Amino acid sequence: MCGIAGVLELAPGRSPDREGLARMAHVIRHRGPDAEGIEVVGPAGLVHRRLSIIDLATGGQPMSDGPVWVVFNGEIYNFLELRAELEAKGERFATKSDTEVLLRLFRQRGVESFSKWNGMFACGFWDQSERELVLVRDRLGKKPLYWRADGERIVYASELKAILAYGAFDRRVDSGALQEYLTYSYPVGERTMIEGVRRLLPGHYLRAKDGAIETHPYWSLRFDPAPARLSEPEAEERLEALLAQCVRRRMISDVPLGAFLSGGLDSSVVVALMAEASARPVKTFTIGFEEAGYSEAEDARVVARHLGTEHHETTVKPAAFDILPELVWHLDEPFGDSSSVPTYYVCKAAREGVTVALSGDGGDEVFAGYSRYLGLGRYRRMTSIPGWIRGGLVSPLVRTLPIDAPGYNYLYAMAHWSAHERPGSLGIFPYVRERLLRPSIRRAPAARSPLETDAAFWRHLDTLDPVSRYQLLDTLFYLPGDILTKVDRMSMAVSLEARSPLLDYELVEFMAGLPVEYKLREGTTKVLLRKIAAKRLPASVLTKRKQGFAVPQDRWFRSELRSSSEEILLDSGSLARGYFEEGVLRRMLRHHRTGERDYSSWIWCLLVLEMWHRLFIDAGTRRV
Repeated sequence: MCGIAGVLELAPGRSPDREGLARMAHVIRHRGPDAEGIEVVGPAGLVHRRLSIIDLATGGQPMSDGPVWVVFNGEIYNFLELRAELEAKGERFATKSDTEVLLRLFRQRGVESFSKWNGMFACGFWDQSERELVLVRDRLGKKPLYWRADGERIVYASELKAILAYGAFDRRVDSGALQEYLTYSYPVGERTMIEGVRRLLPGHYLRAKDGAIETHPYWSLRFDPAPARLSEPEAEERLEALLAQCVRRRMISDVPLGAFLSGGLDSSVVVALMAEASARPVKTFTIGFEEAGYSEAEDARVVARHLGTEHHETTVKPAAFDILPELVWHLDEPFGDSSSVPTYYVCKAAREGVTVALSGDGGDEVFAGYSRYLGLGRYRRMTSIPGWIRGGLVSPLVRTLPIDAPGYNYLYAMAHWSAHERPGSLGIFPYVRERLLRPSIRRAPAARSPLETDAAFWRHLDTLDPVSRYQLLDTLFYLPGDILTKVDRMSMAVSLEARSPLLDYELVEFMAGLPVEYKLREGTTKVLLRKIAAKRLPASVLTKRKQGFAVPQDRWFRSELRSSSEEILLDSGSLARGYFEEGVLRRMLRHHRTGERDYSSWIWCLLVLEMWHRLFIDAGTRRV
């Protein structure tokens, strides 16, 4: 795993600033503490920070094959098969790295080679002979890639802060991305919180030549839950083999390897399959809390004992929020999911023993595990209410009620829901957003993914059953925007590589083609995965109540963290930004303090937003 960055100067005869390239390398050194590489090739500058995982002795970057250069972040899990195919055609290799394999493939087949890669990756290719820059990101968005173009140059990097480090432009908050953050608790789509900086979407590549820049998809996920092509026992057998293959592929490493273990179904299945494929006990790591009802540490202990793992456990206390500035720095953009705190700590604990850790991320999206999928009838009933009732009667009623009125959430959803919405798509407490944000902020156009205007995508969505529809939307938006962003940034903050076998694209495509009743049936989620788990895990794992990787923020903001959070949010500098109605903000904080309502999710989001301004925007306090 590594960090990459680069610059392409567009003016004839101009080369990138070496000092600027060095600043980019320095600011992402946590992504690759083992080595640094910087090359200037004509108008292109390439930067690489290396975390050595495979081929420790060679495989340094930037790497070239004739006129073609590459900087690569990630792992290609089928690179040995691809290498064998190339060797059968007469190719000879100087290293044992996956980097050299994908470089040869790209030189032979260009952008068509991307469809052959199985892994997590973000790459920058520079073809000196063609004077062409190509950027590419993996199918599901496990690895990040930001870019910016201003007519003079194109700058790209694994992290937004590296683009800022190169400099040469003014920083302004993108009002649309801000609106997205204050809706979903993370920015969505291409636009970022810094105006003019974009993220390359998952499954896309960017091509820049002769001043023209184009982005294109090279992969798209389609759900096709048609009548069973495979019987349920046949599907279970195929899934079991596929899962084992996905786990084995991600156990290839020249450095110590372990796994995150929460005691939930997804991570427990991954660890069980690792144990079957390993001759030694698997090293497992978990996080716990002192507050009852939040900690999954005992569940993880049960699984660890059953599988005979070498288990390690860490407890997080409210003092963990002292690291908030460091987390915001590594997250690059405002990020409102407070589970980044335990994620950071479990990554930190794992890094003390291993360099690579497997996780169960993606299981809820792939196998239909979210509990909200069980309540889709409630949401469908909302859309069946005539529009004149919802818009003409319920909506005006909602506008007259205080935000803490009983039943406000449900009435608001009823007034605003549409047939294409998914559970949670209205965001975090949307009624709070409408009262808390000042009108100028609330009216800003939100940043949207290109999928929002993709007619073919929406036609496909219309053909799907409700469960598949929400699975697809969660996989394309929530998964890369929240889950994978959190895991990448928190693992890379401590120079740990995190791998997600449940997000192997072959497995994702296989599950997308199965009938919905193989995933969710009669109130049971993850039907097929549970059958596979039952052969390997204690019964308690199968009956365990679903529990997210959450922190007890509601209690913390009423006790240990109350005074510090209120001090930050009511600071004159925070209020002077002009985003929020001060009276509504004070009322929220008072109601949370007294226990009248739980506004902890909003309090966390606002704290992160303020800290992000101080670290990335404010001239007197920013770090880069």
